[in-house]
Amino acid sequence: MCAILLAIAAAQAVVRGVSQGYPGAMKGCILGLYPLFAWAAAVWFLTQPAEEFLRRRWLLYLPTTGALLMMVLGGSIMPAAVGLYLAIAGAFGMVLRKGGDSRLLLWTLIGSACLTAAADKRGPLLAVGAALAATTLASRACRRRTVQWPALTWSFLIVGLVAVISVSVAYRQPSDLPVVGGLVGRMQASENDADSEAANNVELRYVMWRTALDVARSEPLLGAGAGRPIEVVFQGAELDKAASGPHNSFVGYVYYLGWLAGTAFALLIVATLWRTWRARSHPVASAWFGATVGVCCIAFTNVAFETTYIGLPSWLVVACAFALVGVPRTAVPAGDTGSAPLTRQSSPDIALAPALSGTGPSVVTAHRSWRRRPVLAPAADPPPPRPEVCPLGR
Repeated sequence: MCAILLAIAAAQAVVRGVSQGYPGAMKGCILGLYPLFAWAAAVWFLTQPAEEFLRRRWLLYLPTTGALLMMVLGGSIMPAAVGLYLAIAGAFGMVLRKGGDSRLLLWTLIGSACLTAAADKRGPLLAVGAALAATTLASRACRRRTVQWPALTWSFLIVGLVAVISVSVAYRQPSDLPVVGGLVGRMQASENDADSEAANNVELRYVMWRTALDVARSEPLLGAGAGRPIEVVFQGAELDKAASGPHNSFVGYVYYLGWLAGTAFALLIVATLWRTWRARSHPVASAWFGATVGVCCIAFTNVAFETTYIGLPSWLVVACAFALVGVPRTAVPAGDTGSAPLTRQSSPDIALAPALSGTGPSVVTAHRSWRRRPVLAPAADPPPPRPEVCPLGR
């Protein structure tokens, strides 16, 4: 329902943006197309056996591999995109660690180090840390130890700590530190140089959000229209990159599509977090919760849901987390054709648990929180009455 509402709101926003001649108005189509596509993908997800997810786990290793290749080849890295992918992979890596497989989590941590070394942005690193922390919190809040840290002995930790301290003492400037040098230099610039971009980054975002919301108040129902640039005046100077949007997906949906669509979008995110949190008794629910938190961090500091390159993965995470959490784990018999009635269950359950843990049934049998009732076999004909036998044998 929310996807259909966003699609209708995006259609009118694109028409208004094109008629007004706003730059990039046609890109506003993804505001409505991506939610519909994500909903269709989530429905398709529900029809796949658990073994299909096991075969596709290699996709979670691609973010770190791509970051390493970009560093070796000298290409440019999109910090928001890499941070989003690493946050998703890290959340599921924490769950896979439960089964003794810590490779994905370690590989994701390596990718986070590469991202920090290649880009001095704080938002993507915050998203990765938030995803890992949220997954750990959700898994431990159910009073079950379902997530373990990587199998690193204390000797490795001590050696690593000594190495970091030695390198820190060897370099005179903190900005010369390996891996974290760029991030430390950016933080120092924000404290020492009041006119630097790093020092004014947070305040500038607040100004952009406030300006976008002020414009949305004048067009509360339909919004400003797709592609409309934001006219922001910061410290007496007009920004020359105002066409990049408000750098906040929650504010962006309100700005472009209006308060009705923006409120529906925010409620969908809240409902997804609530469903995954309620189902946290199973490890895979904590993974979906952590992945959604990581996506929300990127959406709060960047344009995650309304851009071409990271909008679709963001919507896929939200749609699949909302749809898959609550699917029962009951298996379908071989001869079942799906004619059994469906009934709403009160407590959420999990569908992807067999895929990540390697146990349980291999077929997803229902959508969301619908559970199949057992089909009763037709009653057999009663046996014929036994003739009465005379006790005397006559």
